[in-house]
Amino acid sequence: MELFLCPSCRRLLWDPVTLPCGHSFCRRCLPSSSCCCCPSARCRLCPGEKPPASRCPTSSNVLLCNLLEKCLPREAQLARLKADARQLLLRDRDYRAALGTLQKGLRIAPDDCMLRLWRSDAYVALQLYPEALEDLEVLCRQEPEMCEGFLRKGKVLLEMGKQSEALLQFQHCLTLNSSFHAAQYEIERILTNDASPLPGTVVELKSDISQNLKGSNSGKELALLVSFEEESSQNLKEKREICLGELGPDDNQAAYATSECLKKKSTTDFSAKKEGDLEEGASTDTTRVKSIRDCQPDFGGLLNTSDLECSLCIRLFFEPVTTPCGHTFCKECVERCLDHRPNCPLCKQSLREYLRAGKYNITILLEELMKAVFPSQLAERKLIHQAEMAELSNLTKNIPIFVCTMSFPGIVCPLHVFEPRYRLMMRRCQETGTKMFGMCMYEHGKSFADYGCMLEIQKIVFLPDGRSLVDTVGKRRFRVLRRGHRDGYNTADIEYLEDEKVEGEELAELQNLHDYTYQLTQRFYEDGDATSRRLLMHHGPLPEKEEDIQASPDGPVWCWWLISILPLDLSRKLTIFSDTSLKARLTQLKNILNVILESNDYSS
Repeated sequence: MELFLCPSCRRLLWDPVTLPCGHSFCRRCLPSSSCCCCPSARCRLCPGEKPPASRCPTSSNVLLCNLLEKCLPREAQLARLKADARQLLLRDRDYRAALGTLQKGLRIAPDDCMLRLWRSDAYVALQLYPEALEDLEVLCRQEPEMCEGFLRKGKVLLEMGKQSEALLQFQHCLTLNSSFHAAQYEIERILTNDASPLPGTVVELKSDISQNLKGSNSGKELALLVSFEEESSQNLKEKREICLGELGPDDNQAAYATSECLKKKSTTDFSAKKEGDLEEGASTDTTRVKSIRDCQPDFGGLLNTSDLECSLCIRLFFEPVTTPCGHTFCKECVERCLDHRPNCPLCKQSLREYLRAGKYNITILLEELMKAVFPSQLAERKLIHQAEMAELSNLTKNIPIFVCTMSFPGIVCPLHVFEPRYRLMMRRCQETGTKMFGMCMYEHGKSFADYGCMLEIQKIVFLPDGRSLVDTVGKRRFRVLRRGHRDGYNTADIEYLEDEKVEGEELAELQNLHDYTYQLTQRFYEDGDATSRRLLMHHGPLPEKEEDIQASPDGPVWCWWLISILPLDLSRKLTIFSDTSLKARLTQLKNILNVILESNDYSS
């Protein structure tokens, strides 16, 4: 399945990391495709995207790692682990990371001699000699004919200051292979070092070995020993490095015999790997990529829908997104969690920078996996989501109610949204496409008043901590028929209000009343004091008269503008608001304006 090949190395994903753009790469491939530590980081698959450095992931995608571990054949896992360990030890010299990789491998194959040998080398590089000795003892029991294991065991004993025990190990190497020059060199080095005393039995052994070496009449053997000693002395001056076997990352060679490999490499003091060997190893890895690539995981046969369930809603993922900490959730689920607390629901790691971005891209690989393996279940999940959106889109049944203050048709109403329930409400209004919700004032004993106004979202500005500034404008008045709740916020079944229509003489009389009241409103607007004018400027200028005063079901907008700024009790405003007679509404406004204007004239 090409889907699970890393876009960078074109090999099966290993230790995958998901970038903010939604693409996934092997962790080791990130520097070559997208440097997560650099502010100019870009994914090679979407170069137009420039994720902030603070959003760059630091953890592997936990879900993808689990899926690969469950479905990847054991041989392919071992092959890839060995390839990783080889590079970490030999090329990167990241011994701690290599140790973690080798421990994973040994959990899969505890009897793999090569992994145990390499782990002992990593322990030595980290100066963890007791742990290295433990691995080498196990290795020597598994491979009693392998000289290299006893040689390395002796060297570790030397590092631990156990010279006599080390000498016995080197002697055992010569017992297995009398021409093993590395053991001969180590013995000779101990023979020529009289700085520290040895126990009596070891002194005798030392004397016997010395006589055996001196009694050797083979000129060729002595020449080899001298040559080997000179080469080893040079190696001692270099930094001690890990000596790796020739086993590459080919899954078909995962069972390659360690003893056969090591017989071809008689090395000295964890000898350094030459650059030419590195290049050769790299080319060997390249030739073996195809075999690993062909060993694809059996996702269809081993996965079930529970492996792709969101841990929050316990349903198949819908629009899965992966957080920087490596956990995956449905997009809606993680947004709802971040409404309450800016931390990962599972590991509690801070996601403030993730929240600050306000943009959550779908994890592409998981979406494609569900399409390929569970197409019918994904289609059913989408139908459920569409049904939920259709229910939320209904503008008469279970409409969301924002309980705050009074709003009026045609009048702007800016909001500062910070409560989690209302943050969820705003997102849903955006997602459904209606961009509308109801606004009602609080009323004691009812949770909110019987009358309200539908608001339409004009613009939303998201703040870094999840709060938002929402610009809305009033649309239509409504009356509450039934109250309810949904996910923490209030809902209501409603019916819309509409002014009664009049004709003939009644319409002419209504037009005269309208014009007279508008003139009074102009006087009120123009004759106010400085404080009043600042208040008026906050609500905007007086709207123009409308040609057809009955065109809107809620009547002229300027009436609502006037009601919004008049110094009236909210209960009085609500009474005027709920009246469906334009004539009655204009009459009340005319009387209120006359009182205010007369009071102003008297005070002046």
